[in-house]
Amino acid sequence: MQTIVVPLDGSELSAQVLPYVRVLAPLLGARVHLLRVVQESHLSGGESWAQVLISVYGVPESEALRRDYYDESMEALRQRAQAYLDAQAKALEDAGIEVVSDVRSGSPADVIVEVAAGCLPGAMIAMATHGYSGLRRWALGSVADKVIHATETPVLLVRGQAQPIVHPPRRILIPLDGSGLARRALPLASEIARAAHAELILLRAVAPMIEAYIGAPMLGRPLAENNEALGALHEYALNDLNAEAASLRAEVPRVLTHAIIGYPAEVIIDEAQAMDVDLIVMATHGYGGLRRWALGSVADKVLHATTTPLILVRADE
Repeated sequence: MQTIVVPLDGSELSAQVLPYVRVLAPLLGARVHLLRVVQESHLSGGESWAQVLISVYGVPESEALRRDYYDESMEALRQRAQAYLDAQAKALEDAGIEVVSDVRSGSPADVIVEVAAGCLPGAMIAMATHGYSGLRRWALGSVADKVIHATETPVLLVRGQAQPIVHPPRRILIPLDGSGLARRALPLASEIARAAHAELILLRAVAPMIEAYIGAPMLGRPLAENNEALGALHEYALNDLNAEAASLRAEVPRVLTHAIIGYPAEVIIDEAQAMDVDLIVMATHGYGGLRRWALGSVADKVLHATTTPLILVRADE
């Protein structure tokens, strides 16, 4: 990991990702790329002021007038945005972190994806998103939603209004399902765990059979046989996790394994909270062309429901 791209829009919400970045950047030896995107819509009152010049003061309407006013206003926006980034950069530099700052114009999501792509390989996007309590829990902002569905870069998402991390992560959870795709999250998670001396928790959910769940016989067999089959699946999953953990312990000494009977998204969310996990790192499906990212149902549910900081790693089939 060489670069952490941090999009900021000047709001308190977007700045809530910075405490996480201050922790992760030194651990990974990464520089921080602060990014601010200014848009034409940020020119508050610009169009009405041009109309005042035309209607009240009799200034003749012209394309040149509008262009000159637009250019001056955009330059003022860029200067204010740069001053904001400079202030944020100083706080990071005082912590010994290498920082570059960048002000660009355009569509925020498109610019964020473009900048991150220019930093590959070894880049990650870190951003805060809206947080709600109760049933709504996470409600992704439009920019964050577009970014995670379009970028090929790992994305760290932290819930806005949550308490910032004040220490390196102590426990990192990696959901696995036995597929090579899910394992694509292991290198980044292992790198962070190794640098932070954190526990790496490998988690696998064993989905219960519907027949066993409702207590009905499966294909005419008694319930006891269904329970035995489910127990065998659980044992197989745990053995698979233990084999994975053994291969990781040469680099990450503290690796734990948990196989839980339940539905994957619910197991991930509940276990992250029960084990007081500081970070979830998981892979999600990636597609090329127009489809770009198509989040798997499990990743999508975890993304919108967990209150734990989450890194999504795109994994192509």
